[in-house]
Order: sequence, then C-alpha cells, then structure tokens
Amino acid sequence: MKFRTFLMLLLLFAVLFFVASVWNRNSALLVQQVSLSSEVSVSVAWLLVGFFGVGVFTTLLVGVSREMSLVLERGRMRRANRDSEAIEAEYSRGLAAAVEGHQDEALAHFRAVLERDSRHFNTLLGLGDVLRAQGRVAEAIEYHRKAHHLKQDSTRPLYALVEDYETKGDTERALAVLGKILGIQKGSVAAWRKLRDVHIRQRSWKPALEAHENVVKRAAPSDPAEAADRRCGLGIRYEIANERLRAGKVREAIGLLRRTLREDKGFIPAHVKVGEALASQGQEKEATQAWFDGFEATGSPVLLTMLEEYYLAREQPLAAIEALKRCIARVRKDTLPRFYLGKLYFRLEMLDDALAVLSSLEGRASYAPTLHYLLGRIHERRGNPRQAASEYRRVIKEMDLVQVEYTCRACEETCVEWQDRCPACGEWNSVEIAFREEISLDELGIAPAPIYLARP
Repeated sequence: MKFRTFLMLLLLFAVLFFVASVWNRNSALLVQQVSLSSEVSVSVAWLLVGFFGVGVFTTLLVGVSREMSLVLERGRMRRANRDSEAIEAEYSRGLAAAVEGHQDEALAHFRAVLERDSRHFNTLLGLGDVLRAQGRVAEAIEYHRKAHHLKQDSTRPLYALVEDYETKGDTERALAVLGKILGIQKGSVAAWRKLRDVHIRQRSWKPALEAHENVVKRAAPSDPAEAADRRCGLGIRYEIANERLRAGKVREAIGLLRRTLREDKGFIPAHVKVGEALASQGQEKEATQAWFDGFEATGSPVLLTMLEEYYLAREQPLAAIEALKRCIARVRKDTLPRFYLGKLYFRLEMLDDALAVLSSLEGRASYAPTLHYLLGRIHERRGNPRQAASEYRRVIKEMDLVQVEYTCRACEETCVEWQDRCPACGEWNSVEIAFREEISLDELGIAPAPIYLARP
C-alpha cells in the first residue's frame, strides 16, 4: 500500500469517527430539517452525509483522473522512447555509411530520420556534410543553417558553414561565420586556428599573424599542436618579410627574417632569403656569409646550391670552388659538401679532381644515383668504358642526374626546384634533397637533420 493511500484511508476513518461522535452527542440537532427550497428540506444529518459524499466523490474523481493521466503519459513516453530509439538507430546507420564512404546510402538514412523528426540536430549536420562532400554545397548550406537555427548557441553548425563557404569559394562569408563563432566563444583556440588558416589560404599574412598570436596566447602549454603552431608562425613571419622585400623595404625584411632565425636557426628559407636580400643590396660578402652561416647551422645542401649558383652566375668558378671547400672545412660532417664539390668539378670539366673527390664518397651512401652517374660520365670521358658501364648499371633510372630532385618531408611531394614552402601541403621549411645513408649519421659526418636523397 502506498503511503498516500494510507493517509487517505486514515483521513476517511477520522472523518467517519468525527461524524459518529457528532451524531451521538447532537442527535437532536442532526434530525432538524433544513429547508433547501420552498418544497424541499432535508435533515442536518443527511446534509452532512451529502457533503461528505460529494467530497469523497470529488477526491475519488481527481485521483482517478490523475492516475489515468499518469497511465497515458507513461504510454506516451514509451512510444516516444521507441520512436527515439528507432530514430537514433537510423541515424547511426547513416553515420556509419558516411564514414565508410557510402554517401548515397548515408543520404537515404539521414532523410529517413528527418521524415520522422525534421528537427533532429545531428542528422541535419550529417546530411549537410554528406551533401558538401558530393559537391552540393548550396543544399549543404541550407541544412547547416537549419541546424544553426535549432541551436544558436552551438558552434558545430557554424564550423560546418565555414567549411561550406570555403568549399564554395566564398571566403568573405566564411570569415563572417568565424566572427560569429568567436562572438560565442572568444577564447576558442580552434576558431582562431581556423581563422588563421583561412587567412593563410588567402595569403593575407597580416591578419593571419594576428590570428596566430591569439592562438599562441590562448593555447595550453601542453597543446599537442604547439609545434605545428610554432612552425606556422615562423612561416607567416617569413611571408610578411617576403612582402616587405617585394615592396622594396629590404632592411625591414632582413630584420624580420633575422628575428625568425633567432626563434629557429633551422628555418632554411629564412637563411636563403637573408642572403638573397643582402645580395640585392650589393652586399655580396654579407650575402655569402649568411649562406655559410646557414649551412653551418642546418647542414642543408640548399645553401650549398645557393653559394655554387651565386658564384657561377657571376662567372667566378674558382670562388665557387673555394666556397665549397670552406664549407667542408667549417663542418665536422662533410659528406654532402664533398659531394657538391665533386659535382662542381664535373660541371667545370675538371675530371681528375671530380673523380678524386667523388670516388672517396663511394660506400658512404646506400642510395646516391647521382654519384654513380657522375662517376660513370667521368670514366666514359676518360676512355674507361668498362668502369663507366659498371657505374651506369648502378644508376636507378636513365636521366640527367646532375639535376637533383627535391622532396617534401611532410607529404613526400617531389619537385625539380627547391621551394621555401611545399606547393602541395603548404608546409614551410620541409622541401629538401633526400640522401639515405647506409651507416649512422655520426659515422658519416652528416648533420643529424635533415635526411637527403640525391636524385636528378
């Protein structure tokens, strides 16, 4: 028995006891007639019984109505739960299909959900994402807007709209939506990163730097993206320096580049650009010194190439030779500068010198087709066809291997010329010559970073 029912019965017995007591003590009063109208009169006792009956009936009616309401509500809740479970199951099937790349199947499941619940928030988002992936950007925007109207304090549909507008090529609206996100969550590191990335794609370097500074200010010290953020900041400052160079503000650009190098001495594009900027101002000694310092700091053959090409362009081959010899003397790990010196000797038709230098490098690299190609050419020119053929057999491909090929460490995209920024993935300071070593770097005398692969 419920406690409430027990109280009701207790109250009923109390009322009955009270009525019985009043009846015994006031029997004369209870039999008195009360006139309800000119023709109808009842005794006080029956009047009390009537009032009591009405009260009991009313209480009973209210109780029954309430219980019926609870029964109906529980039934409605069970039906709603069954519908909700069915909707969520359908949504899960759509989500799984989308993840597996079955876009048409995902659309069918998502639309089935919306037929039963047109305000299903997650389905509106998922349907919009699938439509965007299919190139139906206008429809994707419509569904993502509906999701935003349902939950205006949620940033998920806003991020989806940013992706929609970027896919559509409407950068202005993407930036406007990012402004809304930052209005809701001003401290959102993800929003500031997204804003920075949009500006980078637009090559708007100054606002990109402002967004980046907000990322640095708000990101936690333990943020796993901290290293990527730091590289991105270096790249943005580097691009701003390039803008200054194009505007003729060389001194200001050099200052920015040197600030970048103080942050990271391994940022090779800044070393290259400092030398180029100084050379453009006629400061040849300072320019070459910048490249020497850059090679000493990074061990990058790109800087050897800069020195070599700089002197050859000015028809100073002896200066180019001396520059490479200086690089060999300045570093403990000298395999690569020796290779470049031998290659330069070959270019200058100094075959005996080239053979002496390049032959000393055999066995120090497990993959160096350029080296064997050059040795084959030297033997061929010196009238040693058997030795030339032996070297050619070690060459992986028939091509002009004197022209090296560059590879991005981040995405492995290849290109025939060195780039300060990978054209494929957009990473700065990642394009290098790869040169796989057979034995340890310390034993070979090569800088610990990066790894190189000489290819034509």
